[in-house]
Amino acid sequence: MIGRRSLRVLLINNSADLYGASRALLQLVCFLRSVDADVVVVLPEDGPLRPALEAQGSEVRIDATLSIVTRGGLSTIGGLAKLIARFPRSVVRMRRLIRECRPDLVHTNTGVILSPALAARITRVPHVWHIRDWFQEFGAIWRPYSRYVQWGSSAVICISETVARQFRHRDRVEIVCDGVDRDEFADSKHLLREEFRARHKLEGCVVVGVVGRIKFVRKGQEYLVHAARALRSRGVNAVYLVVGRAAPGNEDHEERLRRMVNECGLGDCFLWLGETTDPRPAYAGMDVLVVPSGQPEPFGLVTLEAMAMGLPVVGSDAGGTAEIVVHRETGLLFPARDVKALADSLELLIGDATLRQRMGTAGSARVEEHFGLQRSKEGILRVYRAVAGL
Repeated sequence: MIGRRSLRVLLINNSADLYGASRALLQLVCFLRSVDADVVVVLPEDGPLRPALEAQGSEVRIDATLSIVTRGGLSTIGGLAKLIARFPRSVVRMRRLIRECRPDLVHTNTGVILSPALAARITRVPHVWHIRDWFQEFGAIWRPYSRYVQWGSSAVICISETVARQFRHRDRVEIVCDGVDRDEFADSKHLLREEFRARHKLEGCVVVGVVGRIKFVRKGQEYLVHAARALRSRGVNAVYLVVGRAAPGNEDHEERLRRMVNECGLGDCFLWLGETTDPRPAYAGMDVLVVPSGQPEPFGLVTLEAMAMGLPVVGSDAGGTAEIVVHRETGLLFPARDVKALADSLELLIGDATLRQRMGTAGSARVEEHFGLQRSKEGILRVYRAVAGL
């Protein structure tokens, strides 16, 4: 119980996958259920997130009319027209759902869902907008949109200082970093490592991993391929583990990446794991995690999870990664898109197991001190209490 009665929350997410924002939402729902909150989650489609939420005791609604901004949709006149046309209908449906569910507050889990803010405003229900996105690539569109975000929100939660700096004015903006349960990752490492490496015949190999959606420039897996080629030319060998697939509509990015690996003569040292609902075995099998993003990471749940697992992280210094990784203490930072600097950083760690161990231990301690899951969720709960008056 929170206060004198249970809190009722209507949560809206932009996908039903199990990548960063969706996994953070699943963690939040688990926490809310542990404090006896009632949670209804709205998804735009069915997918692996739905049964995971239902297993936590949440009601799930599917609404295919949700008005969601996509990069592809904004890149064409037709896509933009479709988004605008869908918006009024989505607002009406969301307003109807709010009146039916009678929540204490509405929580929009990413910055690309347009309609809940206006629907909540119309129904006079507090609205919390969780901004997990890097919008600067949208240029002039961001300024009016940021005003809409603040106008339509009782509070704006940003997952990092990098994300918060996008707002010219910080009215109603709260920084609550995502968090992880270190014990959930660290406790199972040794057994999972043995099983994973035996299954994939990785005994004796140094394994460098990259985890996340495959997306050129944005996630930067292509920079890792070029760095791997440079390392091979230096006589530095490793196995490169790719975890994740391209998002629907961007399948060509994975196809291009696979072609690039083969054209570089690296087909024998790249291992493609695909999507996974539980990344822990993959982390356990790695020796180093790479976050090679060519554009600023809003924060980086993958980075936190790897550090919780005791891995050193080599990451580009763009955005939230630099807020998590302490250079030369828990990992190494390199200038974004600088392939030589990435290769140099990897060479140092591939060749020094003692350094990997020291940085991994320091990273795990940093997660426990600054990015614990309980701390993160209690921060969100404080925002809830403030906007809902509980």
